[in-house]
Amino acid sequence: MSNYDMDEIERQRRKTQEESIKGTKPKRKPTACGPGNPMIETKSNIPISLPNKDAIKLAILAHENNVTLNAYCIDILRQGIESGEHRFEHDSRPQLLNES
Repeated sequence: MSNYDMDEIERQRRKTQEESIKGTKPKRKPTACGPGNPMIETKSNIPISLPNKDAIKLAILAHENNVTLNAYCIDILRQGIESGEHRFEHDSRPQLLNES
């Protein structure tokens, strides 16, 4: 068989899989917690104060994603940190680069 045949077989397999799971929502697993995650080696307890409406909103979102509230909050915080680092590294302002 040629590569074209293998590609067609692979496309058909994916199409069959997608049709079999159509209508189901994939469960999102938390990226903050889990075995072997190098980002979290130690944990700290940090007390925070949230308005009740924000805490309830977070709890509902965590429930919809089938994770604990703590894991969901850690995931949100990590995404915010990564987003901030990305903005810092990919700034649109021009920079002066000196040759040495």
